[in-house]
Amino acid sequence: MTPAFELRPATPADAEALALGAVDGVADYLTFAPPGWTGPAYGPELEYTRVVLADPAYHCIVAEAGGRVVGQVTVVPAARAARPVEDSALGHLRNLYVDRSQWASGLAAALMRAALEDARARGFVQLRLFVAEGQARARRFYERQGWRAVSAPYFDPVPGLSMIEYRRAVG
Repeated sequence: MTPAFELRPATPADAEALALGAVDGVADYLTFAPPGWTGPAYGPELEYTRVVLADPAYHCIVAEAGGRVVGQVTVVPAARAARPVEDSALGHLRNLYVDRSQWASGLAAALMRAALEDARARGFVQLRLFVAEGQARARRFYERQGWRAVSAPYFDPVPGLSMIEYRRAVG
């Protein structure tokens, strides 16, 4: 069966859709976040996205369906991510978001496979990611994909949530 989406590298023209995806992707965090928590605002997220898309170390893959971006995932060297680690064999996976219209379509797994292929091609041996402790749905997905928690929950002031670090071998 042919998937209803196409994966491709992100371009600067995708900045608005990527920023919107990042904002929408954390909208349900209000169900578990501490009182008063707010997610990223669209304007600053768009500005940040435009900057990082120009960085050759920032590999973002988008999924398109019906002419619009419906998913995204990014791989960067861990040294260039939040909580940097100087380890050339360690990549960092971030911003795996799938539009709700694509939930249960296989898109998240396809994006994960694409991220792993990108990481392998770049010589990373292992990937890490940070996920909100309260984001049970995402944590279950990552665990089904072979990721394992390697930290106890810890409070991260940015994004202002209890987080858990996960890792997975690339190969």
